[in-house]
This record gives sequence, C-alpha cells and structure tokens, in this order.
Amino acid sequence: MSDLEMKNEALNSQFIRVWPLVHGGEYQIRPITNSDRSAVLDLFDHLSLKSRYFRYAHAMSTLPNDLLNQIISATRVNDFALVAIVQKPGEPERLVGISRYVRDDQGSQGEFSLSVSDDFHHEGIGSHLMQGILDCAKLNGLTQIYGYVLKENQDMLILMRHLGYELHTDEDDSKMYIASHQT
Repeated sequence: MSDLEMKNEALNSQFIRVWPLVHGGEYQIRPITNSDRSAVLDLFDHLSLKSRYFRYAHAMSTLPNDLLNQIISATRVNDFALVAIVQKPGEPERLVGISRYVRDDQGSQGEFSLSVSDDFHHEGIGSHLMQGILDCAKLNGLTQIYGYVLKENQDMLILMRHLGYELHTDEDDSKMYIASHQT
C-alpha cells in the first residue's frame, strides 16, 4: 500500500462519528463512498429550490452527472467529502448532508461546500459536517478553507459566524460573502 493510500485509509477511519438527533435517532458522519451515488441524488431531490439556489448560486433542477461523479469520488487528499447518514429505529438509513473541500491552485487552501436536507436543518448536522471537513483539511496540510455564501442565506451566515469563520464581501460579486477559516 502506498503512502497516499495509507493516508486516505487513515482519513476514512478517523472521521467516523455518531451524533444524536434533537428529535430522536442519530446520525453518523463518515467519508463519502462510490456506493453513495443514489443517496446523493436523493439528497439533491430533498433540497428545496431555495436550498439548491443557496448551495449552487443558481437554480438547478437536476444534479449534473459530472458533478455527481466528482462528489462521490471525493476521497482524496486534494478533494474530500464527508456525509451525514441519519439512522432512526424502524426506518432505512438516509444521507441528509454533505460537506466537501477541494484544494485550490494555491495548494495550501481549499474551497468548501455544504448541503443539508431541508427537513434536517437545525439538528447540528451542518455544524458537525463543517467541523469535520475543517479537521480533514488540516490533516491534509491545508492552512485555510473558504467558501462562497450568498448574503441572503441567513442560516448559513449564522452557522459560519457560530463556527468562527470570517466573512468578507466578495470583490467580484457584492451579493456574496467569502467565509474563511484557518485550519
């Protein structure tokens, strides 16, 4: 096994956590796998039009196949994703959230993204996914992660402030903040 494969294996085992849901049940945060393909599509289908707009900064009716492939393949040092899987007694498991970073051209920074199913907002899932992806980025040598947040996305702005992210208006788009956090 190569050094990179061993590091990826360490990442995959280190970032498995289980958290209780506010309204019963629990959710597990773990690295994404290729077998999550249909669950990622289901998550996209459970995002409201508003949530899709907030996540992608434009209206999307379907998740493009190339983007889906990038998401489910995000298990490398330069591109890593975590998922939140809800487990409730008597119900099938359900993927309800994804956080991801992609290392940028500067090499020491990465752009993050976050999606949480509308019916699981305010359960702590977004906070745990963002803390987990920050930890992954740090372990992989990134010094900072950043993401673009629409100024009208108040829930995400509250989350970013709560987690200690700095917010600065994007010089190229006044409707957008850049949220950043040192690892």
